Amino acid sequence: MKMQKYTAPDMRTALRKVRAAHGPDALILWTRRTAGVVELTVASDPEAAAHAEILTPAKRVVGGDPMPVPERPPGGATSVPTPPSEVSVLEWTPPPVSRVAATVGDPAPMNGAIDGELKALRRLLETQLAALAWNDLTRRSPVTAELMREFAALGIDRELAAETLGALAAGSELDVARRHAHEALAGRLQVLGDRWMEEGGVVSLIGGAGSGRTNALAAIAARWVLRHGPAGAVLVSAGDVRFGAFDQLARLGRMLGVPTYQVDDVRELPQLLGRLRDSRLVLVDTAALRSREDDPAGEAQTVAILKSIGTVAAALPATVQASALRRMASRYAALGATSCIVTRLDEAASLGGLLSAVIVAGLSLAYVTDGTRLPDDLRPARADDLVALAAALVERHGVAADEDLLSRRLEGRLHAVS
Repeated sequence: MKMQKYTAPDMRTALRKVRAAHGPDALILWTRRTAGVVELTVASDPEAAAHAEILTPAKRVVGGDPMPVPERPPGGATSVPTPPSEVSVLEWTPPPVSRVAATVGDPAPMNGAIDGELKALRRLLETQLAALAWNDLTRRSPVTAELMREFAALGIDRELAAETLGALAAGSELDVARRHAHEALAGRLQVLGDRWMEEGGVVSLIGGAGSGRTNALAAIAARWVLRHGPAGAVLVSAGDVRFGAFDQLARLGRMLGVPTYQVDDVRELPQLLGRLRDSRLVLVDTAALRSREDDPAGEAQTVAILKSIGTVAAALPATVQASALRRMASRYAALGATSCIVTRLDEAASLGGLLSAVIVAGLSLAYVTDGTRLPDDLRPARADDLVALAAALVERHGVAADEDLLSRRLEGRLHAVS
């Protein structure tokens, strides 16, 4: 099935172009007006056209005057992906629905049934076109298709994968294209290096229960002591009401020779920091954020105070599912976090979801932890190493993306990569 898009100043001229190029057997799938011109999307394969004719309001172009083609209704149309030829995104315009009122009773059930059928037809059409798009891509650009398969196995977000692979130069060998794709993905990751050890500052760590933020904070403090000695570092427990939370932090401080302070309310932090202004590195351990946003206004106020006194970093455990990681990273970034620490890297089965969440949320990676030995298992994040580890985990666990998943990743408003 071959799809092409034609533009002309008016419908008659556009249809004349279609007849000249394809003859009387072309099938018009969609039509729309944009920026003063008419766009027609045409299928020229008879077998595919027969399927599309069942599912769409398209009309066949025959000799003589063309039959009218439904144009884009007010309110817009739903975009669906297409095989990557001359078209990047096609649009499907549902047929107009006549609302028939029942003579007795409420017409709402009838209208609901019609809407449900239209949605089912649209979904079926999207699925079929996505499958056609994937089959066409594997035929025309096998290297790109293979990289899309590998990125799907990595767990990379589909839009991020499309953007990354779409920027690659065409015509490369698979090994070269794979290296460039991994470099491009690593280039999307922002890393801080060892900035906190070099520049100091006030760093507040936020995260949910069990995220590993306290252990990460302890590892950072130990790293500072090994490099600079205990002078200049301070540990602070702010608003953490867990039983024994401050005692745990105080024991760590005594082991490292670092003074430890406690405030019951985050609002007391600015006053405490006024007394600690000679300290080079202040590490603030905060109360765990709830998985549900029971008090979004209170959380926003807390993080706003932390942001006003220094850097807010989020602890992201690599063991959490990709969808949950994306919600967490987006939520923390919206609250005011600008960087993150990846914890429990040694327990991760996949890293694509984590990398996608960090990139999409716009967070900078500071450190990763892959164990509980302090500070040996804490190291500055390196983008290339994380991408390489993500690929190694896929190979280690034998993860593969099936054809159905790959075709589904072409659905929605995702542009087909050619």
